Amino acid sequence: MHFDSFTDFIPLVMIGLTLWVMRARFTSPTETPWPMFYYLLLVIFVRSNEGEFNNYLIFGGVLCALFLRYEFMSGFILKVFRAGEFLVHVYIIVGCFMLLTKP
Repeated sequence: MHFDSFTDFIPLVMIGLTLWVMRARFTSPTETPWPMFYYLLLVIFVRSNEGEFNNYLIFGGVLCALFLRYEFMSGFILKVFRAGEFLVHVYIIVGCFMLLTKP
């Protein structure tokens, strides 16, 4: 890993925020507004690193997060959307790690 400027630390910040949102999704109520701010930052980060991430997967995670905000979902449907969001979070962590280890 090499850190030439302060912008090289942004993937590390995104990994930390992603881990925080992953923990918050399973410990706090699903109506918490903080993950929406995270997804705003995530979309800005992904769009600034054009070509490094699959935009369809990222926007699929945003849709899962938006559907989790609805209170009528429970049971199997809720678990499907949580699993989808979880897979997107894993993709973000792996993608950020790949950004950090790129020569």
